[in-house]
Amino acid sequence: MKKTRWEKGNVSNLISFALLVAGLWGRVEGVNGSEWVLAVGLFGFAGGATNWLAVKMLFDRVPLLYGSGVIPARFRAIREAVKDAIMRYFFDEEYLERFFAERMAGDDVGEKVEKVLASDEVDAIIDRKLEELAESPQGMMLQLVGTQTVKPLVKQFVVGVGSEIAPLLADEAGVDVSAMREQVDGLLETKLEELTPDRVKESTWAG
Repeated sequence: MKKTRWEKGNVSNLISFALLVAGLWGRVEGVNGSEWVLAVGLFGFAGGATNWLAVKMLFDRVPLLYGSGVIPARFRAIREAVKDAIMRYFFDEEYLERFFAERMAGDDVGEKVEKVLASDEVDAIIDRKLEELAESPQGMMLQLVGTQTVKPLVKQFVVGVGSEIAPLLADEAGVDVSAMREQVDGLLETKLEELTPDRVKESTWAG
């Protein structure tokens, strides 16, 4: 993914900087209300710069700064944790058995799975899991950047995996849940192998 100068994060920082400059000019010229423009620009630009620095430190190792570069350093463990969480929360064997037992004939299973993964309930689970990670010793940098910065990337990944898993579910007639879970596990393994630190970094900057 090629990074462009017009990503929304850059546009937001540019607007904040423009307001900061306009506010400074207004203060020098004695324009009424310019202090409010200056305050908005200053806080907006400072927030954007802090967020940029925090995300950078998540991916790039900074000498003598504990916790920096945590994503590349622990990426394999992070991928395994993501896979385990998805299998445990979204493809639990007991839940799947109940899901298929209650399925009515003619239901579009693929569409149903995608709707579930895009639901507010899954949103809440992602929030809870990110908060738990942020409270762990490895989550220091996540606390700095904020879980809401990372959440869109996690949600996009979960829904994307769901769209590929859905056809597997829709094609099952007499469902062998254990065998189906093995297929899902294999698909997750493949998708997560494709998810490199550089691709995650590009997606984060693009968000």
